[in-house]
Amino acid sequence: MGLPTFTLRKICRKSGQTIVAGTLFLTVLTMSGCMTFETGVQSAIDQAVSEAVEREMSAWLAGYTDVMMYQLAYTQVFFIGGYGIDPDMFQEGQGTTWHVTSVDDDESMSYIAERALLKRMEDGSTWWYLTFEGEEMDKITYEILLSPELQAREMYFQDPESGEVRHHEFAHDDTEMDETEEGDETLEAMGYQTGYYYTEAWDDYREGTESIVVGNRTFQTDVLLFTPENMEAEMEDDYDGEAFEYRWWVSEDVPGHLVKFEYMEEGNDGGFHGELVDTRDDYTPRFVEF
Repeated sequence: MGLPTFTLRKICRKSGQTIVAGTLFLTVLTMSGCMTFETGVQSAIDQAVSEAVEREMSAWLAGYTDVMMYQLAYTQVFFIGGYGIDPDMFQEGQGTTWHVTSVDDDESMSYIAERALLKRMEDGSTWWYLTFEGEEMDKITYEILLSPELQAREMYFQDPESGEVRHHEFAHDDTEMDETEEGDETLEAMGYQTGYYYTEAWDDYREGTESIVVGNRTFQTDVLLFTPENMEAEMEDDYDGEAFEYRWWVSEDVPGHLVKFEYMEEGNDGGFHGELVDTRDDYTPRFVEF
């Protein structure tokens, strides 16, 4: 199997855009029981929690600018699972759909993410289709133009409430940088994990191999284990953050190579994981015209 030509590094900022990774933790309460009274209480709690989560998400979205919303798509969908990708991993029209779940003790939250390469331009820039759909929020749909350095140039964003499609050209000025910083702080405060990593050679991190079935296809994957020790071997400064383990199941037969991932922190019963649920090769643009 060929090896990706990436350099291993933790990305804190790339081409003027802060990169934040991970998964969203929102409080979800559960009760169990077989009595009628308990069932009624359960139903009432479920409804109350659902409404509270929906209000929180609606308020969060309402306060977001288009630039902040771009951060959500770029970090949580494009760089799903903390695994750095290259546009060359995709052919035009190819895309994947993911189911991601976060767990915090006994509470969990999940979302569906979709990413696809729409068009490769002559100058090396690329148009992408990205969607994010949480349990208590409507699907958010984007078409985003990224430079060869993966810096945002243009974005079409469909408002999940009104259905309106807005167009934004990125200026990368102080105002946008401030909005980006504010968006990152909000995402982090809501529980998104940080850190995306590029692996130079799978052989350096291979823990084993495993067959994984997705739909009617079986993929032979390499299991890669990534830890702070890996980072320290490649970085000048020692890593002084939390101890963690990233596992990636990868195959060159999948657009983006990633088939499955798991993230765990030492001393934390929670974490997050994601699985590929569908692949397609028939994606076409909805908003942009070439």
